[in-house]
Amino acid sequence: MSEGTKTKITTDTILLFLILLFASILRFWNFSQMPYMHDELSALARTDFGSLSELIAKGARVDGHPIGVQVFLFYWTKVFGYNEMVVKTPFIICGILSIYIAYKIAKKWFNSSVGLIVAAFMSTMQYMIMYSQIARPYVSGLFFSLLMVWCWSNYLMGSESKKKWLTGLVLSAVFCAYDHHFALLFAGLVGVTGFFFINKSNWKGYVVGFLGAIILYIPHIGIFFFQLSKGGVGGEGGWLSKPDSDWLLVLLRYAFHFSFWMYALVLSILILSIFKRAKDIQLKQKFRIISILWFLIVFAIGYLYSIKINPVLQVSTVIFVFPFFLIFIFSLFEELGKKLKITIVATILIFGTTTLLFSRKHFDVFYHQPYQQQIVFTNAVLDKIGGSKNATIELFVPPFFKEYYFKKYDKKFDFIYYNGFDEIPSQKAFGAFVNAQTTNFFIAGNLPLEYVEIIREKYPFLVNKEEGFTYSVYCYSNQKQTPKTSENIVFTDTNDFNNTSSYWNQDVSIINKESPANEFYYMDSTKEYSATFVANLRDIIKEHGVIFNINVTVESYKKESNPTLVFTVNDGEESLFWSGSEYKNAVATGLDKSKLFLSYMVNSSVLKKHPNAEVKIYVWNKDKTAIAIDDFNIEAVISNPLIYGLYEPIE
Repeated sequence: MSEGTKTKITTDTILLFLILLFASILRFWNFSQMPYMHDELSALARTDFGSLSELIAKGARVDGHPIGVQVFLFYWTKVFGYNEMVVKTPFIICGILSIYIAYKIAKKWFNSSVGLIVAAFMSTMQYMIMYSQIARPYVSGLFFSLLMVWCWSNYLMGSESKKKWLTGLVLSAVFCAYDHHFALLFAGLVGVTGFFFINKSNWKGYVVGFLGAIILYIPHIGIFFFQLSKGGVGGEGGWLSKPDSDWLLVLLRYAFHFSFWMYALVLSILILSIFKRAKDIQLKQKFRIISILWFLIVFAIGYLYSIKINPVLQVSTVIFVFPFFLIFIFSLFEELGKKLKITIVATILIFGTTTLLFSRKHFDVFYHQPYQQQIVFTNAVLDKIGGSKNATIELFVPPFFKEYYFKKYDKKFDFIYYNGFDEIPSQKAFGAFVNAQTTNFFIAGNLPLEYVEIIREKYPFLVNKEEGFTYSVYCYSNQKQTPKTSENIVFTDTNDFNNTSSYWNQDVSIINKESPANEFYYMDSTKEYSATFVANLRDIIKEHGVIFNINVTVESYKKESNPTLVFTVNDGEESLFWSGSEYKNAVATGLDKSKLFLSYMVNSSVLKKHPNAEVKIYVWNKDKTAIAIDDFNIEAVISNPLIYGLYEPIE
């Protein structure tokens, strides 16, 4: 640098540095304690192969995603191992770089004020932070999608080296294609959009590059069609349901932290943009149209495919185009003055970080993942009760995950692996198993809710429990505990057919007396439905969701009879939930009697949508054979408030 030459540090540079600093701190916060999610452990379990061809055939092709990230993890873990910090670092860096590139795109298309506002929101959004902390094909696809658009913009609308930008465009588009199917969709959309902007000087290069990207994707086409034929994570046998009509609104609420303060901030900035709108609005209109169309087209294709063919639409599948929605809604701004620019950016960072910490509780919820916490909880309990010899342990922790955490914490214990994805034991079989145990304690992690109730029959005293995102793990004892720990029960009702509450609708003429103190409800072949519990949902659910725990003793007089305990929630003629527990799977209690268990979780959001919803609980004598029922017990306990806390409002 020659004497007298000075490098000027602008306000934009300082603000961008501050935004990226916030982004880095929030993404690397408590880095050594950042756990793996289920999808990450599943991907890592599919890296243990001896060759690339074996990995693709057995570990990547069956995943449902393109092979790019799985191949990367295969080589990355071979060199650096499986430690969380090592595996997650490249993805966190992609997340931070994505903010920088989004700023550059918005600045090029509009001005630095728009770029800084977009970058500030991206830096503090849980949406962007969480996916930056997950070693899966989301934030990497976001990075390559933004890089592709940056190169696309410079190639078609810039004056610098065309070859450099065309090469970057082709390679980043190919990386998108190998990263995620929705990133591939976006790459194709961007490619087609470019044909509206080519001119005499660049059309040949663009066509060659477009065809080159297609050629480079050809090796993956067979895998693409194989995965397409297998369907997605929804549909029959899948866990993802069809999106509701308000899915897009829910996405926006999630992106802005389900927070009134964030909604108010966004609205205030939008109103301000009207007063501070740029004078060259028409000149930049093409970029507004491009931004919103890219976002809406990708969303619409995902939505329609999910409705008509197979559910695939999730918040993760639109992350690749979400920055362009942000660019669109804040694109009216002119270049702002220094003070106003600083004020807006600082306010976004403060509001975003505050709601991330307190409304979303990100570092509490995300940093406690189900498989790790089941092992951690069990280790802590075993230390208190004298080791695993005193406890029966059943956890939903698959073998690879188990070995990983045994090695990580240098502790091992024997437990039964409950495999919820394959063979699920019947209540009858599980009840027999529990009754055969001779230990004083039973530790249960992520078992079906009914199975927890079966455990409570023999181990009625709660020693400890822990709840978090998609997990609940309990320790019960058959001995009284001091101090006493109990569930948060908000409603209870029992019908012994001697004394009943006003919630029951029953035919008193068929109540039989074995003795003055023991009455039961007898149903012959003319009776299809038993005494019925009927209550308004609002009488039971207040601020928090609940788990309904129901059990009833049933005696059947014919082997072929299979009465069903039914739980249903209706809003007028509309059925919201229906669940049943069949007698053939009931837990034997002796003397030809069995007990049916049924548990069902209902979130408080149901009551907000359906304030007049009604709960009905009864035994359905569908075979119309002679049966007797007794001791109808209904309990509602506060459900896990964090169970869906990474994606839904925390109750």
